[in-house]
Amino acid sequence: MRKLLIALVLVLGGAVTATLAYAPYLPQLVAEGVPPLIWPAPGHFASIEGAATPRDLHVAEAASTRPLQPDLEAAFTEKRGKALLVARASRLELEHYAPGLTAETRFNSFSMAKSLVGALIYKALAEGRLQSLDQTLGELLPDDRGLAGVTLRALLAMRSGIAFDHGEGKAGAVSGDKTVDTSANPFGPLARLHFLGLGAIEGGLVTDAKTASEFNYQNVNTALLGEVLETVYGQGLEHLLAEKLWRPAGAASAAWRQPAAGAPVSAYCCIYAAARDWIRIGQYLVENGTPEAPFLPAPLWREFLGLDVGTAERLKDHYGQHLRQNVLDRAGQALQGPFTYLMGQGGQVLYLLPEQQLVVYRAGETVQLLHSTLYGAWNSISR
Repeated sequence: MRKLLIALVLVLGGAVTATLAYAPYLPQLVAEGVPPLIWPAPGHFASIEGAATPRDLHVAEAASTRPLQPDLEAAFTEKRGKALLVARASRLELEHYAPGLTAETRFNSFSMAKSLVGALIYKALAEGRLQSLDQTLGELLPDDRGLAGVTLRALLAMRSGIAFDHGEGKAGAVSGDKTVDTSANPFGPLARLHFLGLGAIEGGLVTDAKTASEFNYQNVNTALLGEVLETVYGQGLEHLLAEKLWRPAGAASAAWRQPAAGAPVSAYCCIYAAARDWIRIGQYLVENGTPEAPFLPAPLWREFLGLDVGTAERLKDHYGQHLRQNVLDRAGQALQGPFTYLMGQGGQVLYLLPEQQLVVYRAGETVQLLHSTLYGAWNSISR
């Protein structure tokens, strides 16, 4: 019996050693788990330096006491909503939180971070750091030989054809094509990306010619765009976001997840910021910065937000340049027309409606109906 126990211990010890050799991040995975919705969160984070004086949201006197439209209130409760804010014409008209949460609470962006990386790609175009969306990784990241022909445009549109992770778990967008932000497979490529960083996997990345033009929502696309930005600017993504978007929008300081201390941030996920700051970011994008200092030249701004995407494509829940476009067309509703939105796992949504000067932010534990939330938000502030 003693020999058997010794043999079992040796076998188990060998198995553990082999497992950790392949997946050295497993202790970190156990410690961190899935990133939570609400701050604080375990793990490592880089600071996004905010504005010295946050932008005045001109909060309406009734913003925190205004009742939600009944259907919206029911959905917010049923889907475990945590925050719902509505700003119209640069004025915060509604601010609603679940019990125990406040304007100081920081919420996880999940995949909304991807859209901010997309915004920075367009900023790099505007500033001449990038010449065209048709530039390839062969030009910009020459060490990634297996991805030499992949263009920035393909990465932005999630049509890169990278043979990475074709997970079946879907959540989020109404079209059902949004994969989760973290993989359920602790040994899969997405887990390695999430806990070891892009550098641990990119040398082995290749494209699959059979899927080169197919839509496939993958975190690795955004991770590569993040590396491109850090390369052409020579600074970390968190500093770029702070300089180009976060501080100009008047947002307060925030935190961005890192796989390890000092490592590049996870470009595709997990910025923790207050709900009011997500509204500030939305306002800045809707208004294209300020008249004196536009965020982007008008043609690039229209292209990034997808303002010229047609109704037929919007009805399919169009995925554009790391942003989504849809349309409101429900009979009997006062709010109609196109909208653009950022979305994260669990139904974190930032709605952008430039025509109506409307910005809506929703955070919660599970997905809330996309259009009904927007109708309810508009009706709540219009009563």
